Amino acid sequence: MASRPDPERPLPRAGGADTAQAVTTTDGAAPTTDGGSAFRTYLRLLRFVRPYVGVLLLSMACAGAYAGALYLRAWLVKPLVDDVLPHATSSADLGLRDVLRSVPGLGAARPEAGPPPGAALQDELARAEAAARAGIAERARQSLGLVLAVAAVLVFLLPLAHFGQLYLVDWTLGRVLVDIQQELCAKLLSLPLGVHHGTARGEMLSRTINDATRAHTALDLIFAELVNNGLALVIGVAVLCWISWQLALSLALVVPCIAAVIALFGRRIRRASKRRQESLAEVTQRLVQILTGIKVIKAFRAETVEASHFQRENLRYFRRNMKVVKNRALARTFVESLNNAIGVVIVLVGILLVLDNWGLSLGSLLSFAFAMQATYRPVKDLTKAWTQLQDAMPAADRFFELIDTPGESPDVPDAMPFAGVKQGVRFEKVSFSYGREPVLREVDLDVRAGETIAIVGRTGAGKTTLVDLLLRFFEPQSGRITIDGVDVRSLQRRSLLDRVAVVSQEPFLFAGTIRDNIRYGAPSASDAAVEAAAVAAHVKEFVDTLPDGWETDVGDAGVKLSGGQRQRVTIARALVRDPAILVFDEATSSLDARSERIVQQAIDALLEGRTTFVIAHRLSTVRHADKIVVIEQGRVAAVGSHAELLERSPLYQELVSLQTGEGALIEQPA
Repeated sequence: MASRPDPERPLPRAGGADTAQAVTTTDGAAPTTDGGSAFRTYLRLLRFVRPYVGVLLLSMACAGAYAGALYLRAWLVKPLVDDVLPHATSSADLGLRDVLRSVPGLGAARPEAGPPPGAALQDELARAEAAARAGIAERARQSLGLVLAVAAVLVFLLPLAHFGQLYLVDWTLGRVLVDIQQELCAKLLSLPLGVHHGTARGEMLSRTINDATRAHTALDLIFAELVNNGLALVIGVAVLCWISWQLALSLALVVPCIAAVIALFGRRIRRASKRRQESLAEVTQRLVQILTGIKVIKAFRAETVEASHFQRENLRYFRRNMKVVKNRALARTFVESLNNAIGVVIVLVGILLVLDNWGLSLGSLLSFAFAMQATYRPVKDLTKAWTQLQDAMPAADRFFELIDTPGESPDVPDAMPFAGVKQGVRFEKVSFSYGREPVLREVDLDVRAGETIAIVGRTGAGKTTLVDLLLRFFEPQSGRITIDGVDVRSLQRRSLLDRVAVVSQEPFLFAGTIRDNIRYGAPSASDAAVEAAAVAAHVKEFVDTLPDGWETDVGDAGVKLSGGQRQRVTIARALVRDPAILVFDEATSSLDARSERIVQQAIDALLEGRTTFVIAHRLSTVRHADKIVVIEQGRVAAVGSHAELLERSPLYQELVSLQTGEGALIEQPA
């Protein structure tokens, strides 16, 4: 299995350098997954079944009863052929008396008077024949009664056992699917932002949807197919040995051949399936890019180009998938051919045993043939399930790569709750890198409680990263950040974030109503508190004009509202949270002048009494800050008021000049 990735590094991207290194060997061929790794993957999958082992054992009992009933039905041929049918046909036979009468000297009538010679012998033979017929009739009646009784039991047992087997297995696997999805959701929520930012969205979707589904399919194959059919095969072999150990021994000669075929094609399927899953991730990524950038695509009339790129990835996926299909089909074809050949051989050997009186009756031979036919179905299903399992295992490996990705660093054992900012926030020699060049270099900064700090700088200077470190979205690689003298790593993460509110450049709303989106900041907030926050954030001004008011559905990501309206809702969401620390990350950079003025008024309502970090460039946002921090190449270049920085900071002068001389400066946060 893949090694555990660094907590701040993205997952290996399909088709990228990381993936290429992970899945190819020096000669360009994909590596064969060793048996130990595959076995560990099986064990990890079985962990999801552990809570439901009782139900699973009950389903296996039903499967055993169903398989036993099927083989018992095949065994009924033996008493029918050996005991019942001879009696049924005896009345149509010539009979032993008639045969003896046709023999010269025994059955021929004599003209002389008196009892013919041999009459006593004929009477004795007649009595023996009658006794034999009576014995046959008695055995036939007993056997027929047994057959009818067993058949009656089978009529009720077969459907009940089959229903129990199917229902209990599907119930177990359904609960397992719920558990897998729940664990997957928890893992996605616990992953650091570095993983989410560094992993392509299509790759993440492919792992969470396609690979997770196939991992569940692997469990379905193990219990619904391999276990049940394996149990049926074991019972079938026992029945075959009971009927005729000689024929069963002959049948065992083909087992190594079938096992070799399954093992050979299983390895091929697993290698081809791994490549196919990587191609599927690329197809998903291409589709996500099309849906995300549809406006740009249409604006540049690039529909044909994108369709061509998607077709190329889709055809690559098709070719790799057909390699899996080809190997699956070949495996099943070879196994079926071996089964047909051994079936013919067994019938010929059985006929020889019957003719040479080797203790095998015709009824036993027919019963063995029927039981062997019943055994053929689980063998065929086992081959199919095993090849499909090898197809699903690479997806399970990719799924566990995601599950094994380290989550956010845990709180220290004696972590303290966060009670708000009483004295201030301090950055002490803080440095940080995303793995390339350092983003922040030995940053020193003091922020008093209740101050509003504006952070400005060029794109990529590290402005957003500085605040992300305060919120523990990332951990400093050197230095420390303290609140009231306590290292933020010594604070409970959940307690800290409960007292923080973030308003970002791109306002995100969840599908639902306006009221629900505001209450998202404080789920326990009353309707009065929600409406009070909405009034302060100037949300009520446009809510009153909507037909459904507070219950207006904002649509997916808030698409039914304008940009300014969405931003005001996010500010109300922050206000209802009553945070101790506020972060505004380019909150007004994409708004028009009127919307900016309204949003700025809403922001001003939030600032009083709170420690606030504002990442922005527009003078309307930063000129009234208590302190403006200029970041240049990851370092604090200057700190002061607007007027002070205009006098002594060349970079700040440049930013102001660009804004006042050329209009609003639009840039992405670092």
